[in-house]
Amino acid sequence: MRYYLLFISHSWEEGNLYLKFFLALLMGILPRSDIGMGFAASVRGSEVNCSGKQVTTLKYWSVASVLLWLILFLAVSANSVSAHGEHGDAAPAEGGVSLVTFGDYQIELLTSPRPARAGEENKIIAKIVRNGSLEPVRGGKVLISVSPIQAPNRSGPGDRSSVQPADSFSLLPAPEIVWAGQYALVSRLDERGPYLVRVALLELEGKHYQPPASVEFRLNVASATGATPGFILVALAALAIGLVGITAAALRPVSAMGSKAPINLLEIGWFSRWVRWKGFLPLLQIPFLLLTLLIILLGFFDVQDGAKNLATKLTWILWWPGIIFTFILVGRLWCVMCPFGTLNEWAANLVRPNRLFPKFLRNLWLATFFFVFLTWADEQLGIIRSPQMTAWLIIILGVIAFATGIIFQRRSFCRYLCPITGLQGLYSMVSPVELRSVDRSRCLKECHQDCYRGNEGGRGCPMFEFPMTLERNTYCNFCFECVKSCPPGNLTLRLRPFAKDLWASGRRWLDESYLALVLVGITTIVTAQMLSGWGLWISRMARLIPLELRILMKPVTYLTLTESLIFIGGSLLLFPILGLLFSWAADRMAAEEGRGLKKTFVHLGYMFIPVGLAMHLAHNASHFLLEGPGVIPAFQQTLNRTTTWYTGYPGWQPQSWVSSEVVYWLQMVLILGGLILSLVVGFRLARTLWDRQMTKGKALIPLIVLTLLFTLINLYLLNQPMGMRHGM
Repeated sequence: MRYYLLFISHSWEEGNLYLKFFLALLMGILPRSDIGMGFAASVRGSEVNCSGKQVTTLKYWSVASVLLWLILFLAVSANSVSAHGEHGDAAPAEGGVSLVTFGDYQIELLTSPRPARAGEENKIIAKIVRNGSLEPVRGGKVLISVSPIQAPNRSGPGDRSSVQPADSFSLLPAPEIVWAGQYALVSRLDERGPYLVRVALLELEGKHYQPPASVEFRLNVASATGATPGFILVALAALAIGLVGITAAALRPVSAMGSKAPINLLEIGWFSRWVRWKGFLPLLQIPFLLLTLLIILLGFFDVQDGAKNLATKLTWILWWPGIIFTFILVGRLWCVMCPFGTLNEWAANLVRPNRLFPKFLRNLWLATFFFVFLTWADEQLGIIRSPQMTAWLIIILGVIAFATGIIFQRRSFCRYLCPITGLQGLYSMVSPVELRSVDRSRCLKECHQDCYRGNEGGRGCPMFEFPMTLERNTYCNFCFECVKSCPPGNLTLRLRPFAKDLWASGRRWLDESYLALVLVGITTIVTAQMLSGWGLWISRMARLIPLELRILMKPVTYLTLTESLIFIGGSLLLFPILGLLFSWAADRMAAEEGRGLKKTFVHLGYMFIPVGLAMHLAHNASHFLLEGPGVIPAFQQTLNRTTTWYTGYPGWQPQSWVSSEVVYWLQMVLILGGLILSLVVGFRLARTLWDRQMTKGKALIPLIVLTLLFTLINLYLLNQPMGMRHGM
């Protein structure tokens, strides 16, 4: 299949033909369904009226087919772009990023721009850090050379690609750039295709290498262009989606969607018996609590190397990236089995306190600041790279959760204090599973709030929710205590459209809308911090600090201060302020039907949740898929050290589960999917905010523009040279 795609689209120039074909297809289908309203109505499968005529709009499968064409086209273009020039036996490094281990060091090759481009000045960067701690290696002496790999001789099947002999390499000194641990060589690469990069180490941390130690990388050089081909493709796709959304907003609003009665999963016999079984919760909670205790022990007593310790690998490589994907599939089900939630609930059930959490703190403000603080601490202190700090973090959160259960009722920690409660609550609104009452009138007639208060059948909702009036997944953790305690069995577990809570819920709050924009800011800034040029940019920004103050501090101090201010100011202030400004513009465009800045911001802020979620998924997909295999050698080492079993010598350079090219295009699809979902949510929210027909769409245009702006920024960042955050 790969070679067939390469045959039909052999070069970037020929790929343009497929771009034109795709755009023609897109612009040809939509006008036939009346371009703005066709897209808007396609998400509901209804009919709309335009210019006095009835038009049958695109249905669900139409949107799916357009997305399928988009993904197919991107895949074809990806193959064509990655196959510059010859397709011999030499395999260039994908994306221009490689990582090797040399003794006590990790050497990573980065390029700026990414990928390297023919006919331009390219910065070839060797990033050297210590194994485990991943601290940068300063003051080293490094030489770098770049040489093209000669094309294979087509005259004979046995000929292979060749490289210039070693003595013909022009080894040039790589002066350390401003950010410590990065050694760069600026070189003009004249031709596209595969290159061999050799990094020669003369001295590292006072240790001299005679003869010089040498490591090699394969580098793929792309055609000269003002932007990477991948970025051009997805940016055009994002612009096309945004243009369709703006046109739909300008022409006509979205109308209501009808739906058939969904299947009640609680009517499935074995499933109903399982969730009503008294051992349902302990069966989920006890194993994860024991695993957490094991992680604490490994964090303290196993090898103190974050790249090789099983505790850091399980926590930050598997659990944290993987848990984000569970939110969009099964809501906050993780909350049921979370060890901190378990400790909180067990303590509350044991002591049975009567005190409620302080009323002025029954919101997400405190949890939002905790999440921002922990993210900042991770970036500055390197918690994910320290086994002991990881263990201490788990202990501290566990103590807080247990103490909260002793003092306050039910799961107050999970509802108001957990650093990720806001994140998983908002993202769970996207989940296609919901627990709701079947008939609220039966709840009023046949029970006395047993689903909340509890009875002999179950303890009632531990998350302070009234299941009889539940209309969103934000705080439902699917513990099924309400199902056990509902006398008439008037609750249903059913499937529904993705993200339905974002527009169908009648409750919206300022703290949640604010958090939606904070999450967009955090994911954007954290991704930017992984770029190879981030350190240089921070150094330039630090020069804004008056010289009189800088000379009083060490460089690491004012650089850390600058980076911290950018992170905290950007996530807590800049992105929410942008949301406020564009909400003000939307309210002004609504003219006499404007609802006021606060109501507009609170109501429409939920349309940014899919944007933040998409970036979060894209960011963590890279860690999970590329760095996840590092868990295997860490597991081998732990078994070898702590048991009599010998599982073989750990291979500390495991192959990624998928190629970086697959990860890249998965990220692009996720980002574009988030944009589409945000537009759908925005149209739905506009319909419930403004009354007058024409106002609904036109006033939404500023927020569509902001959504598109966030998307383009994220696409640009993901197309830049990026380092690995976790050691392998």
